Amino acid sequence: MTVHIEFDPDRRFTDLFELQWGRLATSGERVLRKTARNAEANRLVHAEVNAGNLLWGLADTMYPLQLCRVVDHELTGPHPQVTTTYRGVPVAGLPGAPLPETLLTIFGDLLLAIQTLAKAGLTHGAILPEFVLWDGSHAQLVNLGEGAAVGEPARAALEPLWQPPPGPDGLRLATDAHDVYQAGMVVYCIALQTGPADAPGVREELARGGGSALSALLDGVFADDPRERPDAHQLLRRVEEARYEPVWQSADPSDATTATVQIPQDRSIPQQFSPAPPPAAAVARAAVPLSPARDEFRRLVEAKREYRAARATPQAVAWRYVRETFDVLWYSRDDLSSRIVLGAGALVVLGVPLVLVILVVSHLGGAK
Repeated sequence: MTVHIEFDPDRRFTDLFELQWGRLATSGERVLRKTARNAEANRLVHAEVNAGNLLWGLADTMYPLQLCRVVDHELTGPHPQVTTTYRGVPVAGLPGAPLPETLLTIFGDLLLAIQTLAKAGLTHGAILPEFVLWDGSHAQLVNLGEGAAVGEPARAALEPLWQPPPGPDGLRLATDAHDVYQAGMVVYCIALQTGPADAPGVREELARGGGSALSALLDGVFADDPRERPDAHQLLRRVEEARYEPVWQSADPSDATTATVQIPQDRSIPQQFSPAPPPAAAVARAAVPLSPARDEFRRLVEAKREYRAARATPQAVAWRYVRETFDVLWYSRDDLSSRIVLGAGALVVLGVPLVLVILVVSHLGGAK
């Protein structure tokens, strides 16, 4: 795989990789080449290329700009290398706290990236501030080599405070709930300009701001049980709803006795990364109070949404339980014969009810 890339002369070395930045000659898009320096780096390069191939192979799905894209690789030489797009700067390096609009965009883009990875049967596993890039318009998640297939043991070697709590069975399996936890921790850290904390510590800090925008946005994300965390789809709905709130603050800002966690309003982001100001029409609409009829319409829409969510919850929980149980059983077996037996058993479990339904329908049809 050969692409014309114009590389910068400067190189940077880590324990794992030789890093070199450049641009695609055709489009000018910024890229990063990682050349492996040891066996562990070789594994990460191969894993990143494999993840890129799986993402490209997704049917009916456009490759999202929220994920880095593999544009070149060489796996046969003594030092395998992979080149991926690299758009923006790490959010860990942004001076000051981002604006609320920027924070919502970063969180929403991370959730879209998590959803796309899940469609490919993958998890990222290492969503850290240094691997989340911001270009002033969108976030991009890079470094796909630490990912694992859904249901496999999480393998990224991270600091303990970036690791979500293990599940009820004591295992820390790679799931989208794992990625949701880490994405929430990134938002928590850049919003409050602090470092990561353990799950109880984050929950305690957010509880002090009960009713604030940040605590509402991240509600449930840091639950100990992965099954109790909201999924990416639910969180994306929260992001969209928060975009239409005229003010990001506590429910009752005049109540001085209530401790709140406000999203900082530091606007010292460099000019090249400052989002465009909202149009005047949007500001005017936000200043107009809601009419009683519109307020009632919103209440009815929210009630209908809650009703549908309540109706769908049992089926969703049951399906997720069956799927995760099968994944655990499948990936806990290394030999082919055990997997064949497990697959045959699953087919029998699914096929017997279907055969019974067909027989009953045929019998009823014959009786007529």
